[in-house]
Amino acid sequence: MLNVQSHQDLVAVRHSLLRSHIESRDHENKRINLPALDEILAELHQKELNNERVPIMVKAYFEDMNLVIKNLATYLRPGGKVALVVANAQFAGESIPTDLLLSELAAKHGLDTEEIWITRYKGNSSQQMAIYGRRPVRESIVFWKKHVRKPSLCYDFPSQYSDTRGPKTATDRTRH
Repeated sequence: MLNVQSHQDLVAVRHSLLRSHIESRDHENKRINLPALDEILAELHQKELNNERVPIMVKAYFEDMNLVIKNLATYLRPGGKVALVVANAQFAGESIPTDLLLSELAAKHGLDTEEIWITRYKGNSSQQMAIYGRRPVRESIVFWKKHVRKPSLCYDFPSQYSDTRGPKTATDRTRH
């Protein structure tokens, strides 16, 4: 049970959750390698944002989601499936394709993207609409499946079987 008795308690809880809010803190030990995200962050740093912490929040969200996906992949059985509802975002006219970026992270953890369903388009904020026009962003469901490891059929044959006949019995095979 969550016990919040003060504003400081609330702040502590907020900072312990998935970092998807503007108060997100930067963490040195949660770096990810996602070049497409790096490009988006570089663009955001060049724009006039309504809050200078937006790039930190965006980066923090993907760092934390990388850990979520890693844990999903760790505990999911081979062939197991995951469905995740996500919404893309837009800041200062810069689109962030959350569904595609998360799918790229999923691939790095052994999850194949089977499908991405676009469920709806959400309007952008009135502040953004006044500057950039109507540029709706999609809400999607991503479907991932954990790789199924296929058994290796690599055999070592004793030298007596070095001709093309192969092993004489199943017990003559050595599995790797």
